[in-house]
Amino acid sequence: MSKFTTPLVAVAALVCTTLVVFENPSALIDAAARPPVMLSGDQQQSVLELDAYGKGKTTRVAVQDFAVEGGDKAVADAARTLAEVLWADLDFEKEFYLIPRKSHASIPPAPTPEALPFDQWTQAGADLVIMATARPGANEFQLDLRVVIVRGDKRGQVLHGSTVQHCTTRNPRACAHFIADELHKRIRGLDGVAQTRLAFASDRDSVRMSQRRLADSNTSREIYISDYDGFNQRAVTANRTLSLHPTWAPDGRTLAYTSWLDGFEDVYINTLDGKPFTRPVRQPGSANWTPAFSPDGTKIAFSSNRSGDRDIWVYNRTTRQLRNITNTPGADSAPTWSPDGLKIAFTSDRSGSNHLYIMNADGTAANRITHTGGDHDRPTWSPLGFIAFNSGGHPGHNITVYKLDTGQTTIITDGIGDNASPAIAPNGRHVAFATTRWGRWQIAIISYDGQYLRQITREGTNTSPSWSRSP
Repeated sequence: MSKFTTPLVAVAALVCTTLVVFENPSALIDAAARPPVMLSGDQQQSVLELDAYGKGKTTRVAVQDFAVEGGDKAVADAARTLAEVLWADLDFEKEFYLIPRKSHASIPPAPTPEALPFDQWTQAGADLVIMATARPGANEFQLDLRVVIVRGDKRGQVLHGSTVQHCTTRNPRACAHFIADELHKRIRGLDGVAQTRLAFASDRDSVRMSQRRLADSNTSREIYISDYDGFNQRAVTANRTLSLHPTWAPDGRTLAYTSWLDGFEDVYINTLDGKPFTRPVRQPGSANWTPAFSPDGTKIAFSSNRSGDRDIWVYNRTTRQLRNITNTPGADSAPTWSPDGLKIAFTSDRSGSNHLYIMNADGTAANRITHTGGDHDRPTWSPLGFIAFNSGGHPGHNITVYKLDTGQTTIITDGIGDNASPAIAPNGRHVAFATTRWGRWQIAIISYDGQYLRQITREGTNTSPSWSRSP
């Protein structure tokens, strides 16, 4: 069983929300979306000791093709996509062993738990089978979902059952993401990330620029967002200038980023609902960059040269007050908040080269935490008690993890290409980062222990990832 496994918790019914994709890239929130609806389903037991199935081995789970009532082709296609995405979402967290779907493609989908061909599933090596029947409705469909035990003395019992409403043929992926997060929560006690999103900067739709101050700014970059797995990539800015360093607010619906829209770096905030962006820390003639929302969303830490040096400042979104919290020689940048909001980690070259520091959120008690050679930058704080950052130098950087309880550092990338700008998943178990290992800069994800590397972007040059909470 996975080392991340947590004790089983009570099972409850599931709901599903609808994700709406707008033609207007700046309007990505549907204020009129149908609210989730929960219908209780069959539940023969609320707690199952999964370790009993496989005697300590990872629980083996199969996702069968979903049955469809009425022969509706659009619903059948959506149900097929939903099953495939659900398999991938469950596989991402490695809490179960997901049996490859091709290996049991010949097993016919069953409409009810009683109709499951148990002997065939046992031969396929399954402990649990996830099955569902899709029932078409008006412009949407519902799923009667069951997780059935197919091995051992509880064979045929339903571990979990529920009815999921408001799935749509237009976007079955959103329904699959919701179900995956709910199953991880109910069966493993884990907060999944299938409903989260990534933000990043990309030049895929770039235009030529001239008379810019930065060496790498000959082409524009825009801010993009995508689902956590890289699907549904779309632009949220169309500034035709250099936009970098996006960061999500805790609401999962608001982005701050750095842009050169008027020729100087400044912090912009976009609420993704079609409303105009705001510039809350603007000061003519000063440069502001690398914003970071506090965990409660009430403050933004950022770097600014308004005091004559590059320092960390904090903007209070409630009082609209600014506070300078570092004021030492050298350049201070890239702030990141601790999960409790009490501390801030940042990068500073005050010792002569870039190193990481931690201070109280009011700027007091700054303490250097890295001491080895090489360039250190872009820290990001994990709820699991570590800080990830990029370290090294020529010919390339690696993603490194610093454990706060022991002070131990561990490199989790393999030295291939240049690796930079890590972003931690909200559950702390995964790290998104930018890498040149495939040629141009692309976004990749790796587990925080250095396993399960996967590529997320492939088009254009993509940098500066940020990982949202679930919406």
